[in-house]
Amino acid sequence: MNRVEAEKIFSEMIDKMKQKTPVPFVARDAVRVLSAIQAASDFWEVIRLSHVPMRFLCDLCIQLIDGGLVDASDGKLKLTDKGKDLVSALEIAPIKEGICEACEGRGIDISKFYGSLGEKFSEICKDRPEAIQDYDQGYVTEATSLACVSFAWQRGDIEGKEIIILGDDDLKSIAAALTGAPKRVLALDIDERLINFINEVAEREGLKNLKAVRHDLREPLRDEWLKSFDTFMCDPPESIVGLKAFVGRGLVCLKGPGSAGYFGLTHVEASMSKWAKVQRFLLDKGAVITDLRDDFSSYVNWNYMKEMRSWSWLPTKVLPNHLWYSSALYRLELLREVEVENPQLAGNIFDDEEVATN
Repeated sequence: MNRVEAEKIFSEMIDKMKQKTPVPFVARDAVRVLSAIQAASDFWEVIRLSHVPMRFLCDLCIQLIDGGLVDASDGKLKLTDKGKDLVSALEIAPIKEGICEACEGRGIDISKFYGSLGEKFSEICKDRPEAIQDYDQGYVTEATSLACVSFAWQRGDIEGKEIIILGDDDLKSIAAALTGAPKRVLALDIDERLINFINEVAEREGLKNLKAVRHDLREPLRDEWLKSFDTFMCDPPESIVGLKAFVGRGLVCLKGPGSAGYFGLTHVEASMSKWAKVQRFLLDKGAVITDLRDDFSSYVNWNYMKEMRSWSWLPTKVLPNHLWYSSALYRLELLREVEVENPQLAGNIFDDEEVATN
């Protein structure tokens, strides 16, 4: 296969994808997928490596299979001879990684902040409530929670600060309070199981600076929480409406200029177009993005994989046997006062065409 023939096949594939998938994409996204398939045959690893929305990846894989470029007959994604000729002619190389094994690519040494407290946190997490689909839950690894708090501590957003966690199945409130560094930590969540667990841990461990309150974040926040915190953390829904709503709740909790916020955003459920919308939203609200650490947060595989909406999209119906879902960590800082908008959020704020795990 020569270059001209390969470009024709690739161009026709992109045209078909524009008709098929509802997710915004560019041709470079297809290149990323072909690079990932050369590096890994496991579907879930291809998701992790390719950094494209899951919906796009699934639609493209079906196109590649139908076009005789990829074989998935044994549950693995493998380039056929035709596929190998294509990537060779287009000079598409396999993805390479160089992740630091000590910090798992996060760039933070947890031990310098936690010491033996890290083991204490892990022991507490053994009794945590399991993630359930009713609340779109899926919690991060213990190392991720500790690293997030450590990173915020390094940025001056923990010591002596008042912190609010909006949705806390990751138990970051406990991770922060255990250090004794924050002045106050308030966790909000809709799940009564989590609220009871966090408050029980606070009482048992003597964490006077920690409190959890049941609250549905679709409902307006209490006046006492508005403009009252130095730092917020949240892991918002990945729909653009839900993400703006939940991060917006965090912003109105901040005291003012210099206050900081942390949230996660994936590639699995968010295209670059969605990333751009989120970043414009933050700038319009008077916040600047000071840090962006991609693949910072690793999520434990949840037990409702076959019930999530994307299961029907998959080109291979094989459950993952390793961590695959990750998100970038955003840190923002306010440059000006935020106009308080605290409405009730009506309708379905959790879904859009890119959301995959609901």
